Amino acid sequence: MDGFAEKLASKLHHYSVLPFSDVNGTVDAVDPFVLTNYTFFLVIAFVITLVFFLVAARRVSIVPQGIGQVAEAGYEFIRNLCVDNMGKDGAKYAPFIGTLFFFILFNNVIGLVPGALPGTGSIGVTATWALMVFIVYNAIGFKKNGVIGYLKSFVPSGVREMGPGGRFTLGPFIFILEIVGHFLRPLTLAVRLYANMFAGGIILGIFGIFMILGVQQLGALGITMTGFGFMMLVIMYGFKVFVAFIQAYVFAILTSVYIGGALHASEH
Repeated sequence: MDGFAEKLASKLHHYSVLPFSDVNGTVDAVDPFVLTNYTFFLVIAFVITLVFFLVAARRVSIVPQGIGQVAEAGYEFIRNLCVDNMGKDGAKYAPFIGTLFFFILFNNVIGLVPGALPGTGSIGVTATWALMVFIVYNAIGFKKNGVIGYLKSFVPSGVREMGPGGRFTLGPFIFILEIVGHFLRPLTLAVRLYANMFAGGIILGIFGIFMILGVQQLGALGITMTGFGFMMLVIMYGFKVFVAFIQAYVFAILTSVYIGGALHASEH
């Protein structure tokens, strides 16, 4: 199909990490002092998140209205999620997880704007957040249970209660498996969020290309391509809106589950 490969390459280039001020990409995007396209929209999401919480805090009242009502409903939702996964101690971690939830959500929503990019579409961003969560919940686990108590939780209680043969045979093997799985958590957190947001943009771009090429075609083929591209674009855009919310929720609920596991490690 004439022009498809070139337009797809242009779309992939658009979703690459590039210097924001250099559309030709001649500046080194790896330089930490260069503002990249993803960082630019990440900063916008940060400002929106900050303004959202500041405005919501000023609108708090006995009967909240407007953005205060939205913020209160969102916080109540996150607080209940934390209590469900962590028990009575969950409420004090709601501000941390709530900030993560809304920051990720606003990043994802910005990616729905034509021409914009979600900060979550960069693996560097999602990996940083996942590493932060990893450090936080492990620090909580060590503080709450002590070093020995927390490390003991990597061997299930059933194995610890076996006889000497079972403990010394299965114990080290299970411990290694649990440690490997434990260190894979930040990887899965980062890749899940990044892959969903990046792939969503590429898929929308592909159906957009179908529409453009269909308009350029004559006859039934052009009409079919345009109609198919438009229909799929609408369907996938609606699906991407759903994914923007669900991925923020998944990141938040997994974070609460991990913190809850660290808090109650001695019970495992």
